[in-house]
Amino acid sequence: MLLEKLNTVLCVNDNEITLFILKRTISKANFAEQIVEKKDGNEAFRYCQQLVDKGEYLNGNYPKVIFLDLQMPVLDGWEFMDQFTTRIWPFFKETKIVITSQSVDQSDILRAEKYPFVIDFLKHPISVNYLLQLHGALMKEYNLHNCPE
Repeated sequence: MLLEKLNTVLCVNDNEITLFILKRTISKANFAEQIVEKKDGNEAFRYCQQLVDKGEYLNGNYPKVIFLDLQMPVLDGWEFMDQFTTRIWPFFKETKIVITSQSVDQSDILRAEKYPFVIDFLKHPISVNYLLQLHGALMKEYNLHNCPE
């Protein structure tokens, strides 16, 4: 479906059914070469920190999109984003986060919008059509940033 897949996406959710559906939809849309899944924010943060420690960001080898649940054990989505902001995002400047939460609380949406890397807040399952639109928007943005001036 897509001409150019993203190299890696990270899916962070403690619900196995939600993770399964998310991974299947990403695969069906041919959205990414690699889908990394983590069950809580702590696992996801450790994964990102390892990429930073290994210098993988120098090659652009890090998730360009993170699909993140907010309500998880150990380290929830909010705590993950707080740590991501100061310790990971300086290295993962192209990474965008899509919140995938069942929350319909307007205060959560407003809070999420305060993070500069959060690009969407989905309260429903991700569709192939959504991923195609997201891919188009990301490719346009990456091409704008990588064009010589």
